[in-house]
Order: sequence, then structure tokens, then C-alpha cells
Amino acid sequence: MNGSAKKRALAACCVLAFGFTGFSWRLVDIQVGKHDFYSNLAAESHGGKQAIYARRGAILDACGQPLAQNDPVRTVVADASLIKDRAELARILSGPLELSEAALVEKLSREHWSEKRKRNEPSQYIVLRKNLPEAVANELGAKLAELKIRAVGFEQDSIRIYPNREMLCHVLGFLGFVDGHKKDSEEGEKQALEGVERTMDSYLRGRDGVRYTEHDRTGKELVPYRGQERPAQDGCNVRLTIDLNLQDIVESELASAVKQYHPNWAAAIVMRPQTGDILSMANWPAFDPNKVDASPIASRRNRAITDMVEPGSTFKIVVVSGALHEHLVHPTTMIPTENGYFNFKGRLLKDTHAFPELSVHDILVHSSNIGAAKLGIQLGDQRLYEYMRRFGFGDRTGVQLPGEIVGLVHPVYKWTPLSISRIPMGQEVCVTPLQVATAMCVIANGGALVMPQIVHDVVDSEGKTVASFPPITVRRVISPEVAAEMRDALIDVMGKKGTGKSIRVMGFTAAGKTGTAQRVAEGGGGYEKGKYVVSFVGFVPAVDPQFVCLVMLDDAKVEEKKNYGGTVAGPVFAKIAERTARHLGMEQDHELLAQQTKAIELAEHAND
Repeated sequence: MNGSAKKRALAACCVLAFGFTGFSWRLVDIQVGKHDFYSNLAAESHGGKQAIYARRGAILDACGQPLAQNDPVRTVVADASLIKDRAELARILSGPLELSEAALVEKLSREHWSEKRKRNEPSQYIVLRKNLPEAVANELGAKLAELKIRAVGFEQDSIRIYPNREMLCHVLGFLGFVDGHKKDSEEGEKQALEGVERTMDSYLRGRDGVRYTEHDRTGKELVPYRGQERPAQDGCNVRLTIDLNLQDIVESELASAVKQYHPNWAAAIVMRPQTGDILSMANWPAFDPNKVDASPIASRRNRAITDMVEPGSTFKIVVVSGALHEHLVHPTTMIPTENGYFNFKGRLLKDTHAFPELSVHDILVHSSNIGAAKLGIQLGDQRLYEYMRRFGFGDRTGVQLPGEIVGLVHPVYKWTPLSISRIPMGQEVCVTPLQVATAMCVIANGGALVMPQIVHDVVDSEGKTVASFPPITVRRVISPEVAAEMRDALIDVMGKKGTGKSIRVMGFTAAGKTGTAQRVAEGGGGYEKGKYVVSFVGFVPAVDPQFVCLVMLDDAKVEEKKNYGGTVAGPVFAKIAERTARHLGMEQDHELLAQQTKAIELAEHAND
């Protein structure tokens, strides 16, 4: 071989060597350096990701009856890679999915932004409709199978249902969209917005899973190449302290009162005073959480914790308890009540009934404003303020519900010279219905402030208790001896001389306090003439109470001379208390029942 041939051969070898080196480098770069890029590109072309939806936990009453649950539905999805004729598919799906053909074509043509490819590309996984009833989904699935259409699939899902409709609506809350605009079930995910649904959402919602899949060029899933799957973790069940049957009793009696008196709003609460367990919480107006958008926003307010009012005479338990606990007076101590007219700091304070003097015990029985004011003056500004706070006023109760307000208790430095005489009778202070019921629990349980509880426990899908909420005693407010003295006075409130003398819980000795407060004008600045917030709060039986009950109505439509807590709210309390006692299996005092029955007959005969 001559020199020229050798040079050509050497050059060819060098070219081949460099060429193979280049190809080898490129192969290593593709398989190693850019492995993730091409792997993800292949996954995008032939793979898919499917959500595995977690089932939201149920909300149950104390006996395990469902209050909020899930009904099975299907989510209709499409695989764009398998669609041959979008218009024809839209025509087939339009009727069963209750969507227009134009809307379906738009969905089937929708593009998404690919981060890897940096451009818009047709979506492979398209959600066409959520919450399709199972029966409709099964019928549609059979039709698609008959037509050999594989581009549409059905995923298992569930929809939130409140089987009791309006009952307990304010406690349960609801799911919805935060912005209030996404009302189609296939747009966005609903969130827990109110009630227990919101406060216990971290337990209820669970955790969605995901499944990664691969398909061949025809769209058929390659099962051996199925990717990693993370199973869904279903939400936990939340059991409340609420007794659904008792809730029905309370709501039915409250509805009757609303029909009779036509108030702006009304609320009723039943609690166990020893534990703080809320057995029932009802508000009017109400709404159906299955159809939230059909109800006005005002009807969705849980007024038992979100509305504040001046309490009126129910607040007298604070000042009387404080004076007794501080040993400033005894139940038999006589207090001058000025024959119903008391001039303090140049302003006149009146009593409904004129007495020259009353014992501390009878100040509660007759609900004397003057007597309460004089006890407040004895306590002094700072001690009165401290007892208000010790009874829980000016603080949230801590109940497991959203939106609770603290009410309004002014610090002493904001008081006027008249405040010490007005606050003891329930003016210049604003409270929520739940705060009033919780304060009465202090008297009923022997002097301790307990935290209201509405959630009993949380249990996972396997029946294991994840969280429990035992009774919490916040602090001791008054001694058991003072609580017993207060109880005796509250029993007599419902006796022959008291402001609640017309209120009878048949077969039981009850204790309670009336409240009649002028309605504060909108924006403050005085009171609305002839309009009142009336209430009654008490416990049954008086000794070893099994429950505390509060009834409150705002601006009952009744003639002014009859618009009092004892005549409007008191009878509602009595009806709820009687039915509650029967429901709880409490034994009646038959001797007392006979006396009460005879008294009613005599009263009816006298009226005739």
C-alpha cells in the first residue's frame, strides 16, 4: 500500500473513530444526562395520573345517628388521546351530563401548559362532570360500551348530604366555594365554610391518593408498567354531644314560638351543667345546608354564638353571687329598695313593683333593679368587673364552632358614673346566648365555670379514637354554698311571688331567671321604644340538675304589657324542659305533679 492509500485509510479510521465517539457521547447524554427529561416526556405521552379521592368523614350525633354523610356519585372523565370525533362525543354525552354540546366540545378541546415542553398542548385527562348520580353513570357507561367508545371513564366519588335538612344546620355548617362564584360542581373543589364542617375539617377531609398509569399507542393501559400508587386516606368520623331526638324537640318548640310571636330571631340551648356538653343548639331563621345558595345569608348565622344583646335581668345572677361570695351580705340581709324609685347620680332608677326593702334572696325573686344596683355599689367597680369576667362574660366560651364573639364588657376605666348602677341589671354589657347558658351552669353545678363542648370524639375509618374532648373546668367562680343559696332563690323565682310564677315544669322543681332587656338601637345611641329581647334560663331539676336550658327571642310581636321574659320566653322553656325530662328518662315527683295540676285547675276556674 502506497503512502497515499495509507493516509486515506488513516483518515477514514479517524473519521469513524470520532464519529463513533460522538455517537457514544450522544447516547450517554441521552441515557444518563437527559434521562429524566426523556422519561418525563414519555410519561406525558404514554402515562397518566389519576386522583383517588378520599371520602369525607361523617358527622354523627351522640347516639351515632348520621348528621352529615356522603352519597356515592361518579366523576366523568375523558382521555383526549382516544377521542376520534369531539362533536359526536359531545352529542352523546350532552343529555346524560346535562351540559350543552358547545360546552362539552370546549372542555374536550381545552389545552394546558406543559412546563417541560414550554407550550400549550391538548389535555389528556379531562374532567367533564362531577357528582353524576350512580344510576345515570351506569346507564351512560353501558351505552358507551355498546358504542365501543373507550375515551370516557367514570371515577368513584361522593357528595355531601345532610339527611335532616334544616335541623341543626347552624351547628353542622356546610361546604361551598370561598369566592361564591364557582357554583358548577365540576369547577373547583368545595371547602368547609361554616360550623363543625369547618372547625373539624382537618379530621373530616382525609387525604386524596394518586395512581400513575401508562398506555400503549392505542390507549390501552399497560398494567405491568403501572406506576406507584398512593392510596387515599378517608376522613375520620366526628361524633357530637348533640342528641338528635332532643334537637328535634327543641326545634319544634322554637318553631311554635316563632309562629306565635314572630320575632326577628330566636335561639335555644340545652346543656349538661356538670360537663358543658351541649345537647341541643337551635336558631331561627334556619336554612337547608343541601341548598345553601337558596337561603339568605342572614339565615346562616349561628346567633347563639355570633349575636350579642344586652342580657337584662338574667345578668343579676352575677352581682348577687358576687355579693354573697364576698360575704358582703347574706340571703336574708335586707336592702332598701326605695318603694320602686331610686335617684342615683341625678338619674332615676325604677322597679316594676314597689317595695320599701327586699332581702337579697327576694331581690332575685322579684328581679329588683334597685336592689341589684345597690349590691353592685357595695361590690364596687373593680370587684363587679372581676365577677363579670369570672362568669365568662367578655371572653369566648371556647366551644368548637367558628365565628364565636366575645361580647362586650367595658374595662372599668371606660365606665361612666352611672355604670355601677346599670350593669347589675344587665345594661351597658352585651353577651351571647351561649354565654348566658354557660353562666347559669355555674349556679347549677355548684360554682364552677365549664367550657361548652359540642364535639365528643373523633374516630378513624377503622374505629380507632383519634381525638377526644373530655370536660374542662375553666375555674371556680363561687363556692358551693353560695351556689346553693342562689339555687334556692332561683327556685322561688318560679314560685308564687316570683317573676316566673306562671312557668311550671310539670312534675319537677325547676330553678331559673327571667330576662327582659330593651332592644339596643341599630348603631347604638339608645334603645328602640317598645322593643325587647326576652329570655328565660333555668335548670331542671333544681337539686342535682340534669340540664340547663336557655330560650331567647328578639323583638317578639306581642303587646308591650305582656312582653316579658316570664310571659314569652318562660312558657317556651317550660315546654322544652318537660319534653327534655321525659326524653332523658327523668322521674317525676308525683306529689308535686298533683299540686301543680290542682293549681292550674284553680287558676282556670278563677278565670272563668
